[in-house]
Amino acid sequence: MLRRPTVRGVDGEFYFMALGGLGVSLAGFAGLIAALDRGPGQRTPVAKWRIRNIVIIGFSVTVIGFGTVALYTASSNNLALTVRLASVGFVLVGLWWLGFEARPGPAWATERSRRTGQAFTVAIMLTSLGNVVYGGLGLLQFLLLWQLVNAASIFVNTVRDIGREGPSEPASNER
Repeated sequence: MLRRPTVRGVDGEFYFMALGGLGVSLAGFAGLIAALDRGPGQRTPVAKWRIRNIVIIGFSVTVIGFGTVALYTASSNNLALTVRLASVGFVLVGLWWLGFEARPGPAWATERSRRTGQAFTVAIMLTSLGNVVYGGLGLLQFLLLWQLVNAASIFVNTVRDIGREGPSEPASNER
């Protein structure tokens, strides 16, 4: 698993470390947006939700990415155990998100957008649970990338809306 890059591509620790670094960078950019956005009045619930979720997802990508490397070393290079434990991390993040971030409230413009976010999260969780059984390294890498893209899409929508009067409803691809 965690070996040097080959001619065919990176399939080891460099991938996990790179995505972990991107996750923390994305969370840092969200913090900059929060600090520098001096829009009129108080931040809307949607803007607060977006910033909070960029940070949460970004840090979860970081912890799972860096944690995968540490788990591999701590498990005496047991690839199957490492992949399974890292996949459990995605399930735990999904459970937390469903319990706290997906509740009805002012951050959700419509019930449909909230349900779409829940469906997206359940899909990640089911895929992660499947990988707990399957133990596939490639699937774990895909899950990490999937979460990073999710946070990046929320980030892009946040930056887009800074130039407008106020944030719009969360896009359907936002978790």
